[in-house]
Amino acid sequence: MAGVGMDEGEHLMTLWMLILIPLITTAAIAFSRERYARSIALVGSLVTLAWSIVVAFQFPHWASEQWVYWPPEDSFELLPFTGVSIILGVDSVSMLLILLNVALMPACVLGSWTAITERRREFYSWLMILSICVMGVFLARDVISFYTFFEASLVPGFFLLAIYGGEDRKAASYKFFIYTFTGSLFMLVALVYVAWQYAQKNGEWTFGISELVAFTSNPENISTTEQGWLLLALLAGFAVKVPLFPFHTWLPLAHNQAPTAGSVNFAAVILKLGLYGVYVFIIPMVPNAVVEWGPFIGVLCIIGIIYAALICWVQTDVKKLVAYSSVSHMGFAMLGLIALNPVGMQGAVYYMLSHGFATGGLFLCIGMMYERYHTKDLREVGGLAKKMPVWSFFFIVMVLASVALPGT
Repeated sequence: MAGVGMDEGEHLMTLWMLILIPLITTAAIAFSRERYARSIALVGSLVTLAWSIVVAFQFPHWASEQWVYWPPEDSFELLPFTGVSIILGVDSVSMLLILLNVALMPACVLGSWTAITERRREFYSWLMILSICVMGVFLARDVISFYTFFEASLVPGFFLLAIYGGEDRKAASYKFFIYTFTGSLFMLVALVYVAWQYAQKNGEWTFGISELVAFTSNPENISTTEQGWLLLALLAGFAVKVPLFPFHTWLPLAHNQAPTAGSVNFAAVILKLGLYGVYVFIIPMVPNAVVEWGPFIGVLCIIGIIYAALICWVQTDVKKLVAYSSVSHMGFAMLGLIALNPVGMQGAVYYMLSHGFATGGLFLCIGMMYERYHTKDLREVGGLAKKMPVWSFFFIVMVLASVALPGT
């Protein structure tokens, strides 16, 4: 267990364990018997949660007002002389999102305990792999690692949806994959262009996020016009994940067809990858373009907020209702980031966390209801407070948290 007084290499190993523990859990599930898969997944997720809490207590920069990584500069060189290295680190925002990810994973395992009756080893393996990919995104401090984990998260999400989803799972999984993969290709082009420009002007390659952000944000290196094109390319990748209007159409179908654990991960974690990308790349990397195009992005956020909220009013499918509410809520979070002031930034981060727990909890409650009554139609469900009083209490709390009642 790493302490504050330990050297940076040991701190780095502390971060590596956040990936290694779920990776070992995945291997144990793959080679276990079918009936032990869910128990192994639960133990592995709880161990990961415990280790994450340890890391959170070791993190020394909670009160810092600056963008501080911990450890500051730790890397593992893959290809010397090419600038390709694996760099891990956390700041206060990524640490909070890591805690969100690991806190919900045991709930996902328990929420699928009786719902998944076939191919359990495969299901819990994909669930753990998804957790690994999300963890890698929040830990990565180099472009290659970030993009690899960012794209790899599509694979477990696709299979969880395509194998364990509802009747329209095939269409939902293909739409999810095509939308997110296509957007990410534009993001890849932008990141490669930035690394190439850095190599042209400095005579060496680097893929470290800190170095590329410092290089690109300087107008002497990248003009405002170039920053505008980079903004559009990066936004194409991250806006689909958020999802920002009008790139949101994959989300309601995916939520509606996904198994309970899949819906929880899509809402609570996957959507946050897009917002996190805006926070890490777009705002610090192309600041002049963000100032110029910020009002336009803000208008898209407002349209998405109002449009999705109006759709919620007429929904009878409770899963689609929560899905469209997520589109509306993420519009608020994106608007806070684009506001470019401390209050907006802090509000956006807080909203990412609160939305993750509230909406994740709602999908868990809906999964329990569906498992008992096999319907998601609000017109067919009534009187649950008498039949399921404990469930009703938590459901109401989650609903009130979702509508931002103070105290919840």
